Amino acid sequence: MAKRFTDTNKYRKPFIRGLKGAYKVLWDYLYHDCDHAGIWIVDFEVAQIYIGSDLPVNKQDALKYFNDSEVRVVEIDGGKKWFLPSFIDFQYGELNPENRAHKSVIKILNSYNLINVNKGLIRGLQAPKDKDKDKDKDKDKVKSGKKKEEEKNIPTFDEFLKYALSHMGTLDKKIVELKYNAWVVDDWKDGYGNPIKNWKSKLLNTIPHLQNMQKKSPQKDSVWVPPRLNKL
Repeated sequence: MAKRFTDTNKYRKPFIRGLKGAYKVLWDYLYHDCDHAGIWIVDFEVAQIYIGSDLPVNKQDALKYFNDSEVRVVEIDGGKKWFLPSFIDFQYGELNPENRAHKSVIKILNSYNLINVNKGLIRGLQAPKDKDKDKDKDKDKVKSGKKKEEEKNIPTFDEFLKYALSHMGTLDKKIVELKYNAWVVDDWKDGYGNPIKNWKSKLLNTIPHLQNMQKKSPQKDSVWVPPRLNKL
């Protein structure tokens, strides 16, 4: 029986949250029913049996919902098969031709001319000179990423914790950490997928919710912050 990695944070992502229930199940089903190269033989009749008749799905709507905002499904073999690029990225990361486990995947993707679709495979098959160029591009991306983070004014966890505690008095550190990690996972967006422009203001609005969590799940390692830290 094949075993595959699963993303425990997938339901926090705007794409998954925005799908209708039936298509959330279908997307999860595709990840389990496709082969080890992320290719699924299109068969909605069988998929419907496994998903359940109470959750009707169809090919047209699936492609519409899955490919909204970005291409997540690539039709191949005249539409008889679907390729899921994100499956490769999540299960393997960067494909390496010298890795035995990856060779079979690369062979299959090559047979369907999918090299240009899977970015990870492109990086894995490039020549040394190209890799050097990519290193420079990666450095530029890192610099660009830092600038974007500065523009978003994303705090470190220590800064986030200090500000939270300064307005709550006694609160469990883990409660604050849950909220911080939730926003980080969704690229610093709130639970509705909206960008967080002013995290301090957003955090203050969330305090009642966090305090309610504290009441339901009291912890022993709560932290008290002196009044002098109330002003940052």
